[in-house]
Amino acid sequence: MPLYTLGLLFLSDPLLHLHPAAFVYLLVVMLINTMAPAISLYVMYRRGVIDDLDIRSRGQRPLPFLVVLAYYALTWFVVSGGDNATFVPHVYLGLLVGLIAAIGGAIVITRAFKLSMHGMGTGGCLGAMVGVQCLHFSPSVTLNMGLILLCGLVGWSRIALGVHTHREVYAGTFYGFVVVLGVLLGMGQF
Repeated sequence: MPLYTLGLLFLSDPLLHLHPAAFVYLLVVMLINTMAPAISLYVMYRRGVIDDLDIRSRGQRPLPFLVVLAYYALTWFVVSGGDNATFVPHVYLGLLVGLIAAIGGAIVITRAFKLSMHGMGTGGCLGAMVGVQCLHFSPSVTLNMGLILLCGLVGWSRIALGVHTHREVYAGTFYGFVVVLGVLLGMGQF
């Protein structure tokens, strides 16, 4: 979802079109950052650290989530350090901080309650889009409705697969939306 969100942000916000080089740079970084956690989770699965790639067992979720969090934290340090800090638009850095905050919080929450990470991803994507629209005064009802539909379809599929309950899907989607939107709006004040 972070890669998808990055693409949507670039395509939908005219202010971000002013930074195509930063977008390409982040696109490459996010492609790598999408593949690396996927490969790491697959290796964990093959070695028996996790029972399935859906990580259905709440007790097995913290370690894979920590691995994903480490990749995104490393990405943030690379992207926000040195010359990159002036090269990369603030909203992209906010997206990474929101992602890190959401995953970090989910690690804590999952000790007591199983959140839908897919729901968190789609909710975070919607939160990112709404946050950018609020900061740049460029509302897009059509895009937001499409993302709400995507949230619903992803949630429905997770329930239909028997991986999550309604409560877990709603909680994950709401949590992702609130955290990413809150981080973006909070960072937009500085």
